[in-house]
Amino acid sequence: MISNTKISQVVFWISVVIIFIGFMENINELRYNLMIPLIAIGWVLHFTYSDHKIDSHSTKSFILLSGIVALIALPSLLKIYPHAHNLIRYTYYSFVVGLIVKLFSVYSTFVFLKGDINKLERMLKYVIILNLSMFFLQFIVVFGTGYYIDPLKAITGEPSRYGAQIVLPVIGQIYRCTGFYEEPSTYSGFIAVLLACKLYLNPKVDKIVILCAISIILSFSVAAIGYGSIIILYFLLKSKASYLKYIIFLLSPLAVAIIAGIAIERLNSLGGDAQDIRANLNAMVFAQQLPILIFGNGALGIMPAAADVMNTTGAVFRLGIASFNDNGMWLFFIIKFGFFGLAVIGSYLFVKTKTLLNRIMFFVILLTKLSFLYFGFIFYIFLIFNNKVVLDNDNKNIDND
Repeated sequence: MISNTKISQVVFWISVVIIFIGFMENINELRYNLMIPLIAIGWVLHFTYSDHKIDSHSTKSFILLSGIVALIALPSLLKIYPHAHNLIRYTYYSFVVGLIVKLFSVYSTFVFLKGDINKLERMLKYVIILNLSMFFLQFIVVFGTGYYIDPLKAITGEPSRYGAQIVLPVIGQIYRCTGFYEEPSTYSGFIAVLLACKLYLNPKVDKIVILCAISIILSFSVAAIGYGSIIILYFLLKSKASYLKYIIFLLSPLAVAIIAGIAIERLNSLGGDAQDIRANLNAMVFAQQLPILIFGNGALGIMPAAADVMNTTGAVFRLGIASFNDNGMWLFFIIKFGFFGLAVIGSYLFVKTKTLLNRIMFFVILLTKLSFLYFGFIFYIFLIFNNKVVLDNDNKNIDND
């Protein structure tokens, strides 16, 4: 008979794989074809070999968040102004069920790990290691040989966008590694979310954390260079005084010059069109009527001109604008739920995250090009909403003191 310890280890690794696959946004529906059997196996093992207990706090969090998801889309469904339902293919059912499936996937891993903060952090560590391993393997091989290892192309047939059209003196051709993702900005965004989750569970800045921050900058996404530098600067300022710290500070002007040079070259290589479509998106959003700016277009709505294109060709670039989350998650919040929605979620997470480090990481997430509908952000929200594990850990630390 298999021992409970071994089954617990199997369930742990199932949880690692579920979260790792869930974060792989670019493989689309394939994720759920892989995740659903794993989740089913996890539940069977949990009920068969564990003490049959389900984390009641996580269950309450899942039910409450599912209710919130159902409620926030109702104004769009009922077309209560200024919210609209102008996306033909995007129904109330698809919005609610899609998010609840993601929530249930996240919730399942919390149940499998029994809300154990150490297991949750260890799970995130292994997910991060898998991502970092691919990123740095790509980085070393492509800069050493010019050959790019592209796992996404092997899975979907679509190549990653790792080219940069930048050649620097001494360094030569610059490549922008993407890990398991389509673009370097997507990689850096998801790594930022994973990093934020890990630091929320444990604020210790270890080697994994440092490598995460370094990889964000080395993705050479212009936005990632910015928020990656913010993270690194915070770590440096908070680190203990040492010779290594002083050496890093002395070399920092050189590092800043190199990174800034790459960022400027990247901006120049994009040409005017790429910058124009981002500016056009901002202009379209902020040209909306005041009630829409305040409360947004709704969960099932977007700007009318963009909706017309989405309902026909699905290609918003025909309007000369970037994708809705291309300028940052903060703008996507405004498009959907206005300044009011951004203020509500911002205030809630500002209060719940408590520490300066966690608040910096939340600010960084808002700067990424991720959507708040992505699995990765759902995991982040569930972790913070269901923060009993963190509070319990804080209480244990107080008791130990």
